Amino acid sequence: MTAPPDPYDAPMHSRLIDALALAVREAGELVERIRLAGFVSRDKADASPVTEADEQAEILLTAAIAAADPGALIVGEEACAAGVRPDPTARFWLIDPVDGTKDFIAGGPDYSVNVALIDGGVPMLGLVLAPRSGMLWAGAIGVGAFRQAADGAREPIATRAMPTAPVVVTSRSHLDDQTRAYCAAIPNAQTRPSGSSLKFCLLAEGSADVYPRFGPTSEWDTAAGDAVLRAAGGTTRHPDGRDFSYGKAEFLNGAFLAVGEPDSIGRLPPLS
Repeated sequence: MTAPPDPYDAPMHSRLIDALALAVREAGELVERIRLAGFVSRDKADASPVTEADEQAEILLTAAIAAADPGALIVGEEACAAGVRPDPTARFWLIDPVDGTKDFIAGGPDYSVNVALIDGGVPMLGLVLAPRSGMLWAGAIGVGAFRQAADGAREPIATRAMPTAPVVVTSRSHLDDQTRAYCAAIPNAQTRPSGSSLKFCLLAEGSADVYPRFGPTSEWDTAAGDAVLRAAGGTTRHPDGRDFSYGKAEFLNGAFLAVGEPDSIGRLPPLS
């Protein structure tokens, strides 16, 4: 019997990031070609929108992951929407081919391509691409995190200590009263609306400090950005303070608090 992969195998994670970075960029280029050529959107059973960009990018990414990590369980948003909803194992991949589809349809720039590896409930590795700008954020626990511009220039990133006037990122399209009240309770807070999983990336690169979320999300919405954040030194927590976990029933998330500086949680209002 073959031994399961070591969840903290840094060389393996570096290899997977390098292999999948090419596929994520290819998926982003595909999404942009479809955007520029024009497309039709339709509603899925849960009333969320989908386009051919979502579906074709997921096919591309699924094939790339299967080639890079043979035999691994792969969970894709669009496959799940079509009824292919496998039970999560200890180790599995999550794909969100276009996170922020509403923004994509509306012509905004805040959508992203997301791939994450979960092991034992922990987001161990993640890649997030902003197709419009070509910026890629990636990282793995034990490896560190980086961002890579469209021209290939790569630079390491890390979270920052929370300043006296912290930047709080909020959802551009799902800003609710609970989030507004939470932001208002943080002294000197500056709010910065952003879309999709790019909010996690702002924390990871030290451009922002806090990301509170009360409304429901799916695990594929958050896993890749969460992995990059943790690789850069940050953390994401359940409201009771536990590390945010993955592989939950129906791949559904509850409320969470993501921060760049883990020690800053004690200086923030509780997420109730």
